[in-house]
Order: sequence, then structure tokens, then C-alpha cells
Amino acid sequence: MRALRFLPALLVLPAFLAAQAADSAAKEPYKPPRIFRTDEPLWVSLSADFKKTVFKDTDSMSTKQYPAVLRYVSEAGDTASLDVQLSTRGHFRLRTCDFVPIKVHFDKEKSKGSPFAGEGALKLGTHCKNNDQYVQNTYVEWAINKMYDMLSPLSLKARLAQVTWMDPKDPKFTVTQPGIWFQDEDDLAKEVGGKIVMQTGATGGSMEPKQMAINDIFQYMIGNTDFSVWALHNYRIMAMDTSANWFAFAYDFDWAGLVDAPYAAPDAQLQIKYNVTRVTDRLYRSVVCYPPEILNGTIDLFKAKKDSIYGTLRNIKDLKPNRLKNAEGFLDKFYKELDDPKAIRRNFEEPCRRGS
Repeated sequence: MRALRFLPALLVLPAFLAAQAADSAAKEPYKPPRIFRTDEPLWVSLSADFKKTVFKDTDSMSTKQYPAVLRYVSEAGDTASLDVQLSTRGHFRLRTCDFVPIKVHFDKEKSKGSPFAGEGALKLGTHCKNNDQYVQNTYVEWAINKMYDMLSPLSLKARLAQVTWMDPKDPKFTVTQPGIWFQDEDDLAKEVGGKIVMQTGATGGSMEPKQMAINDIFQYMIGNTDFSVWALHNYRIMAMDTSANWFAFAYDFDWAGLVDAPYAAPDAQLQIKYNVTRVTDRLYRSVVCYPPEILNGTIDLFKAKKDSIYGTLRNIKDLKPNRLKNAEGFLDKFYKELDDPKAIRRNFEEPCRRGS
């Protein structure tokens, strides 16, 4: 389990989760998913009737699945293939993207020995559209997931992919672009020995405070306002057998200001109330009044991880220099605020006192 060893104020949470996972392991040893054991991009191809069938399914409530062939390079260096099923997912991007987000469904028996061994289904984030801005945004979105993984004891793993999209009925359709494989949330629950609770109506203040403080400041760092613990929108809640606390963890960061997707915009109510007109306008949405030891400890955590956070972007070889410069500039503003006591009070303490 990922531990935050350098912060006494935050030691309790990762230690508790590690103990929970160890207790689960005593019953049945947990094996990390093979696909997420490395950060090396996974090259695959997907062949299906995309243009006339799969990508035409833009119903967010659809349960339809479509046959496809997934090809990958085996450990022996040969090209291997798996018969899989595809389903579309999401809401807004189903209506906006040419390459919509999908879920890949595997036959566990047939996928043994492959990078997808043990997986029932995995979400695959797509590049949305075939232009450079969207492609670069995919790399930044993956980096955000890695940043969150560095900071949060609870996070869904993510792995870059290079996907060749093929439609046998249209040879001109073929294109290779980056994508992102996402860990299944139930697999994360197995990893930490917990259980996902699909309970709406909860608030950030009712969550375990150390974990929630990480979430709140992280969302502010990346400029994300597209979430709700109350509605389980881009949040999930984890319950542990040995704790009365609920632990919230975030996911799905494509609307963050750090990504600055062309389709992203702040909620209309936020625009009216806070004059937030662009996703690059940061807004701290938490109204939880954290004790000084938790707030200061969380800020220290972000400072301690600064070099690693920037490193996630700098280590992406296909991220273009101008895109890297823009992303680093966005983070620079956040870290400048962390060094300013007045900005800390204004951004993280005063909102909770106002309760808005």
C-alpha cells in the first residue's frame, strides 16, 4: 500500500489502510493486476465496427456490447489476440467525442497469461478527437492520475496506452493515438480490503478528514470543480471493516483546468456565484474546516511531493515542450500560493468559515 512516511500528521491514514490490506492478505494474498505493474505504455490494437455501430451508441444508459478483437504483443514478442466485447460509457463525451470512452470486457479464461489476466472489464479513456490538442490532453490527464496516486493512499491506478483503432469496413479509419487504462474500483477495494459504498447524500465533512483534505487540495491544484461527494459524481466512497470512517477518493479529471479540454466549462451556478468563467480559474470548493494539524500536514505533503508531481509531466516523452510549459506554469501558480500564508488563509481557511 502506498505510504506517506514523511508526514507525522498524516501517518495514521496510510498505516490504517496498510493494516487493513494486510489483514485481508492474511486471508487471501492480494496480487496486483498485471496490467498496472509498470508505467510503460501498453501498445494494443482494437478492431471493431466502430463507425457504424460502436461509436454510434451514444445512449448513456445503454448496456449493449459489441464484438471486437484486441491485439497486443506477448511477453515472447509475438502478436497475440483476444476476442473481447466493447461498451460505450460516460455522459457528456458520448455526445462530444468522435472516439468515445469505452469499457473493454474480457473473458477471464481466455485472457490468462495476457496483460489483462484476471480482469473482467477495464475502462479505456480515449483521445476524443483526432487533433493535437486532444492528443496532448490525454497525456496530461494520465499525469494527473499519477499525481493523485503519489499523494492519495486511495487512488485508481492508470496506465498509458497507445491504441491503434481499426474498422475492417473502412481502412481509412485506422489511426494510432494515446489512451488510458483505468483500474476497476472493485479491484482497488480488494487491494485495501474495503468495500465500495454507493451511498449518495454524504458530504466531505462526513468523510475521513486526512484523506478528504488531500482530495480537496488536489482538486484545487489541478483546477477541477467537476465533482460531488454528495452525488457520487467523480467520487467513490470506501468503507473498511475495522473503521467507522468512510474514505472518499476521486477519479475522472478530464474537466480539470490543468487539462483545459475544449469541451470543459464550469457549472453555470459556479459561474454565477463565484465568477468562475473558465476551468483554468481555480476554485476551492470544500467547506470543511480542517484542524490546523491536518491542513498544514496536507500542505506539507504537497510541498514534499512537488518534484515528483512535476516529474510525471516531464517524463512523458511525447508531451510537447509548449504543452509541458503551459502545464508547469499552471502548477507554478498553485505552489506559489502554498508559500504565501495569506493565500492559504484566503483559499483554504476562509471558505469553510463562510460555509460557501
